[in-house]
Amino acid sequence: MPFDRELVEAKLALEMIPSQDMPSIAWDALEAGIDGRWIRRLGALERPTFFEVAEVLPKAKAEMGLGELPAGKAALIIAKRRAREILQSEEDPLRCTRDFESLWIRANYCDELATVGNLFDDVWIAESTGQTPAQIRKWITEKLKELLA
Repeated sequence: MPFDRELVEAKLALEMIPSQDMPSIAWDALEAGIDGRWIRRLGALERPTFFEVAEVLPKAKAEMGLGELPAGKAALIIAKRRAREILQSEEDPLRCTRDFESLWIRANYCDELATVGNLFDDVWIAESTGQTPAQIRKWITEKLKELLA
């Protein structure tokens, strides 16, 4: 996977990358031509613990040019990417509502995701009021398009 600075920053801000996956960030950076002593140290870790990563990651992040993102902005970046994936694929948007809910929760119910963070609950309400799955899919699709606008 190519090094995607924005996505890595967002996932780090929301603590979505487990310690054992941190070396792969360094490998991706190295493959992208971003090199440094601390990046190499991060990449050399084998099944690292939280504490091993905590010691190396801040300096490796600086070498990679990674900044700190607020949780809401990070969640919005990931949500927009997920919305784009759903809209560009044949994926059923009804099956993806929990993706946005979990991001919203992880970002402490940030305002940035308020319109899509509760889609799962909104779908349940729509179903209980007699809306058809086709109507609900259309409504979710519109919500995702609004998120991207």
